[in-house]
Amino acid sequence: MTGESYLSTALIPLLMTVVLIYYSFRLLFLQDVDSIYGKNKKKPKDKEGFAKAAGKLMVFLAAASLGMAVIMYWSVEIALVEICIAFVIFGILWKKMNKKYGE
Repeated sequence: MTGESYLSTALIPLLMTVVLIYYSFRLLFLQDVDSIYGKNKKKPKDKEGFAKAAGKLMVFLAAASLGMAVIMYWSVEIALVEICIAFVIFGILWKKMNKKYGE
């Protein structure tokens, strides 16, 4: 794969990584739950615990997205499988976190 071709293919996972890191920072350091929860929704019971757990999950997904961008250099199919597995794990852990700290 050429450099230009790779960059155009890997741009979406790289942008996803940047956005996830931004929201991870807002959750872990600023504890801004409103940025992902919405302003009109009911707030979580434990705002600090929710922000910490959600921030860690966002870091996990950012790492998976970065991994996808790297793996895409060799195989797009394996990268797609990797990010699908990461999304399933993320969804399961997010649901558990929401039960623990959510409404």
